[in-house]
Amino acid sequence: MITRRRLLARLLPLPLALPVLSGCGWEPLYADPQTGKASADLRAIKVGPIPERTGQMLETGLRQSFNPDEIPTKPLYTLSVTLVTALQDLGIESQGLGTRGEVQLTATYRLIEVADNKVLQVGSIHTSDSFDIQANGYSTVVAQDDAKVRCVEEIRREMVARLTMFMQNKEPTAS
Repeated sequence: MITRRRLLARLLPLPLALPVLSGCGWEPLYADPQTGKASADLRAIKVGPIPERTGQMLETGLRQSFNPDEIPTKPLYTLSVTLVTALQDLGIESQGLGTRGEVQLTATYRLIEVADNKVLQVGSIHTSDSFDIQANGYSTVVAQDDAKVRCVEEIRREMVARLTMFMQNKEPTAS
């Protein structure tokens, strides 16, 4: 059983240790001080609608990446994305049936400044992923959808990385 005296003896060194720890240069392990200035600019990007299901997945992922805390921010930039999807058979049996398929996604994007409608950055990202074509049609559809999800995630990561680097390196605007 812990008595009051023992409890005080254990807790007394804690307030004395806090001032010592504050001067040790402690920093959060996963914090990136260089992306701090880009975070506000990324939150100010309004992602335009992207048609079709894969486009909706990319649009939602980009919005969550740019503003994960959903802080209300006045849009300073507009991101326009065009997504092109292509499907093809890679492995074909002698009977002409496909055994391996491939999903290819190409995203072309434009970052536009809202104030003067100036195009700040244009880019294109291409990715592909493959899947098995099974005799069961349902499993093929699921595998194809999974390949699309992986492609969308890869495009999202690349686009966020490019735009973060752009925002870090852009000239500060005079307000």
